[in-house]
Amino acid sequence: MTYTSPRYTNWTAGELSDRLDGRTDLTRYFNGAKTLENFIVYPAGGAARRPGTKFIHEVKVSANAARLIPFEFNTTTANTYVLEFGNNYFRVYQDGGIVTESGKTISGATKANPVVITATSHGFNNGDHVIISSVVGMTELNGTTGIVASKTTNTFELTDVDGTNINSSAFTTYGSAGTASKIVEVTTTYTTAQIPELKVTQSADVMYITHSSHPVRKISRTSNTDWTLTDVTFINGPYLDENATTTTLTPNARSGSSCTLTASSSTFVSTDVGRFVKIYNGYVKIDTFTSATVVVGTVQTDELGVAEILPSYASNTISFVEGDPSSTGSSHNDFIRDSNKQFVIEGFTEGMTITASGASNGGNNKDYEIVKVTSDEITLVPVDDVIAESASNTITLVGKLNATDEFSLGAFSVTTGFPRACAFYEQRLVFAGTTLQPQTIFFSVAGDFENMTESTSDSSAMTYTIGSNQVNRILYLASARAMVVGTTGGEFVVRASGTDEPITPTNVQIKQQATYGSADIQPVQAGSYTLFVQRAKRKVRELGYVYDTDAYQAIDLTILADHVSETGIVELAYQQEPFSIVWGTTTDGRLIGLTYRREEQVVAWHQHKLGGSFTTGGVTTNHGIVENIAVIPGELNQDNLYMVVKRTINGATRRYVEILSAIDFGTDIQDAIFVDSSLTYSGSSTSSLSGLDHLEGQTVSILEEGSAHPDKTVSSGAIATDRATTKAQVGLGYTSTLKTVRLESGSVSGTAQGKIKKIHSVVVRFFRTVGASVGTSLTNVDTIPFRDSSDSTDTAVPLFTGDKSIEAASNWETEGAIVVQQTQPLPMTIVGIYPRVVVQDFD
Repeated sequence: MTYTSPRYTNWTAGELSDRLDGRTDLTRYFNGAKTLENFIVYPAGGAARRPGTKFIHEVKVSANAARLIPFEFNTTTANTYVLEFGNNYFRVYQDGGIVTESGKTISGATKANPVVITATSHGFNNGDHVIISSVVGMTELNGTTGIVASKTTNTFELTDVDGTNINSSAFTTYGSAGTASKIVEVTTTYTTAQIPELKVTQSADVMYITHSSHPVRKISRTSNTDWTLTDVTFINGPYLDENATTTTLTPNARSGSSCTLTASSSTFVSTDVGRFVKIYNGYVKIDTFTSATVVVGTVQTDELGVAEILPSYASNTISFVEGDPSSTGSSHNDFIRDSNKQFVIEGFTEGMTITASGASNGGNNKDYEIVKVTSDEITLVPVDDVIAESASNTITLVGKLNATDEFSLGAFSVTTGFPRACAFYEQRLVFAGTTLQPQTIFFSVAGDFENMTESTSDSSAMTYTIGSNQVNRILYLASARAMVVGTTGGEFVVRASGTDEPITPTNVQIKQQATYGSADIQPVQAGSYTLFVQRAKRKVRELGYVYDTDAYQAIDLTILADHVSETGIVELAYQQEPFSIVWGTTTDGRLIGLTYRREEQVVAWHQHKLGGSFTTGGVTTNHGIVENIAVIPGELNQDNLYMVVKRTINGATRRYVEILSAIDFGTDIQDAIFVDSSLTYSGSSTSSLSGLDHLEGQTVSILEEGSAHPDKTVSSGAIATDRATTKAQVGLGYTSTLKTVRLESGSVSGTAQGKIKKIHSVVVRFFRTVGASVGTSLTNVDTIPFRDSSDSTDTAVPLFTGDKSIEAASNWETEGAIVVQQTQPLPMTIVGIYPRVVVQDFD
């Protein structure tokens, strides 16, 4: 027999796949765990129980999925928001609460079915969602979110969010006061099915949104309660390649809102309404489709503030200069001069046909073709002859509306599809991946985000199509050291040819860096690396630049924990503070986390199952379904992780917006939150805790003044505690489990693997912990006492830091693992496990 005392001192390799059960030759094997459920791995190595979530609000319609999208003006909590997108709407959350307009004063509430609220000149409309608060007397209304119905100027009825009348007949009689606050909501055209496909990018108070079936739009914020959603009005583009056929377009007006474009052959379709047409010097937005050859539109204002497709210029500074009179028999070299030097500014260009009028010599009032333009001279084709005339009369020069085959159709339209991806990169707003041009990237003018004018300048807008052997649809853009372009067939990088140069039309390079292919999931930036989900949604890869090879590589971060993502990843979000965790959701509703500190070689996956359950089709999942996550900067010590969680509550499907509570709650155990979808009571002593309507019918766990309280079932939105309390956290309980990998401490004859062994005792080193169970299997754990004889029985057990030893009631077995669990609503952090083991050697 061999007596050993192995040690488990860190879990920086995270939860390991069963496929690594035999890899005791790996160093990282001893830094991993068999199970890390509802535990967070610290970068320093320890494992801490995941904090609970705090309930914020139910989504607008629980029957429909919703998506949370962060909106960050800067990193202060006063300017960071989360937007709840649902079917044709979005709402706003800030600092752990839902944003409402200023409250309307309530002056009455009837005891009736439905309740009728009096609020003079409230201004609400039927269908508005309002939150009732601060009512005296009929306190049952406080905290209620209701829908306005049957409104009059001064009164309105209330239904609940399901449309059922709120019956106040049995409520306490209204006394006084109260406010009704309308939830801030903005109407959109994005459906439930479309919201997962939205891509966003933001500059200050403006967020741009792309979807392949919708025009590019932007959300603008002017205050907490003032939000608008509008279509982006691009300037001069972008466009498809110039027409290469013999088809011509003839405009009938150079400006205005009734410009008819007539094509010589079928060119237009009904879905072209709203599409740009670049023709001559300007461009037209199609307003009306008449036929395949005729559309009517409005001439748009270009980047110079000019709204015309051909120039019209009148001045008394124009003269006609005869270079070679007809009498010489030589080719003419005539030109028109402007001492005011406005020809280029006015938009006259080479190849344009112009008509002159107003000259004193009638022979000059005719059509001319331009071969060269400077600011003060228009040189004419040799066959055009002018008669010398000094500047005197007001001469008018206008571009002639001829048929032309030089035109381009807009790249963004219902016909072509709209971009599906967007990002900011080097002061440019970048779009990519329309239906017609799935591999094309569109860059704005530098520093002018909605200007798509292409020119010869370095700041010009530009269009670039990725060249590859197959059509690889662009799915996302991500700005980092270079701009990452994720496609179905590989990952590309956009950068300038020079290392320290900004991109320009002449130096931009797009090179493929990996061939794994991406899923349609926006990646996250963690440090200098871009983390993206591979096409099958089962691997997360780390794309980063390697100096030695002057190239990018994409390392598989799930290679040691492929089971964590085997059902498929849905979304990623990065919580930088306090512990650098990449969070993800899976198709089966688990919340997964990756503690990621590449510089310290910390790559540790952990899984989380939220409290509650969800039942559909007779099948019950024994945890809450996390459907969506979003992270925004919080206070200095923690970024805020918001999530939408779906559960079955009182027989109905409910979706709640919740926020992860503080990972480091401090040193007062009364502040600890280790229950999900929780609410906190803090006030005068009471044994009745109400306001729990969102957990109706659920068995809840309770932390009462820092001590675990027996579970209770919520009835009529309330519970009765066994004793009066001044502070309590109430929510859905969950279990945290850490199970070590198979024990390997060697034996006289070599390895301990495959040999029977017995764990005699275990020492667990804790940090700020109260409550734990330890054993050798999930069904064989014993509770460790934390209260000793010196502790008062009427106060909470203080947080414990140090070692706890327990005799292990284990049998002889080959696995040899230790399990540490926490089932109470209390904190636990494990920094070390030290078993005493005897291994039976073979003869």
